Amino acid sequence: MPEAGSTGQGKASTSSRSSKKDVIHMERSRREKMTEFYTMLQSMVPNLFPKVSTLCCEGFMYSLDDVTKTCLLKQIQQLVQATRTRIVDEAIAYIKGLEEVIAALEAQKAAREASSGPATLHSQRSSTVEVSTSGNTAFFAISFAAQPGMVVKVLQVFEDHKAEVLNTTIACNDGSVTVTVTASEMEEEALGKIKGDLVII
Repeated sequence: MPEAGSTGQGKASTSSRSSKKDVIHMERSRREKMTEFYTMLQSMVPNLFPKVSTLCCEGFMYSLDDVTKTCLLKQIQQLVQATRTRIVDEAIAYIKGLEEVIAALEAQKAAREASSGPATLHSQRSSTVEVSTSGNTAFFAISFAAQPGMVVKVLQVFEDHKAEVLNTTIACNDGSVTVTVTASEMEEEALGKIKGDLVII
């Protein structure tokens, strides 16, 4: 009958081997994830050198003696480390380059907006209005830069003057909007007032 002490030692030895296997497995998983990370990072940076493979021909490795094999593996590890360092350095440089390009583009955009700001503001605040009449009907063609709420403002002008709107069409083209309103016949004075209000909306 085995002694309790030897049984305990056996269990401890088994537990120790299991723990070592877990550590080895975790380390292998960590290295695989790191390899995947560097491969992905390298693929995202243009013009980087082709990926250096750490795998050697099995037959070639087996033909080497232990000393040569150890020396070769050490050199490969150093090369891989240098390659990974360069990948990180190149990625950092690439990101910095992108940031500089973004900053330059934003500066150009701000300069354009500053130079064209007053003209743009003027064009947004003014509308082009054409009025014509035919028989018992008046036609209004209002053109303006596209911006939220403008169509509602146009229709509100007709509402304020109590004009009877028969039909309305809206056309958009290249950042501008044209609203065509067909209304019932009205006095010349009313036509002028509506046109004046439409111009300044």
